[in-house]
Amino acid sequence: MNQVIRAMLCIAVAAALAACASDRRQLLQQEQELFERHAGEELSRVNYSHIRGWRPAGDESILIEFNGQRFYLLDVGPPCQRDLRFTQALRLRTTTPRALTTFDQVGSELGWCRIERIRGFDFQAYRAERRGEDTGFRDNVELERDPVPAPLPSS
Repeated sequence: MNQVIRAMLCIAVAAALAACASDRRQLLQQEQELFERHAGEELSRVNYSHIRGWRPAGDESILIEFNGQRFYLLDVGPPCQRDLRFTQALRLRTTTPRALTTFDQVGSELGWCRIERIRGFDFQAYRAERRGEDTGFRDNVELERDPVPAPLPSS
């Protein structure tokens, strides 16, 4: 009898864990869709005087705030994908002073990865849709000036 109860308890715990994992994937998908809804046109270059903050925007993007409440969504390539959520400080390696281009790189604990796309972002509409929830912005940004970025690892 004890073994039957123990087995049923294990099955119940496993089912609860599976439900939590499914809910987490669904929340991540909804968050990614929210960022995509408020992303604007693609840009090749963004000028700035300083970086105010950043936050992961799904597994493959970063939302970054430059001076004057200007927001941009940066899509990045490997190896940073899926590492961005856990990165505490964003590192940027730029080829041009005070400008960010698709030739520049973002660094995470796994290494450097290329910025594949830069898009404007409507942060006010994003925040209104989130109804005042915490926006998750972080303020640790390390900026490196590198006229010739290191080659990215080949896949």
